[in-house]
Amino acid sequence: MKLTMPKFMQTLEEEIHNKLIEIAKQRGITVQELIRAVIIPEWLQKEKKT
Repeated sequence: MKLTMPKFMQTLEEEIHNKLIEIAKQRGITVQELIRAVIIPEWLQKEKKT
C-alpha cells in the first residue's frame, strides 16, 4: 500500500522567501524541508489551540 500526501502550492513574497532561505541555511536544510518539518507542524499546533 502506497502512502500519499496531499500537495499544495504556496506563493511567497521575495522578502519572505529570502528569510526562509536564510533560516534553512542556518539549520543545514532546504527551504522545503524547513516548511515540512518546522513551519507546518508549528502552525498546526497553534491552530489546534485556537
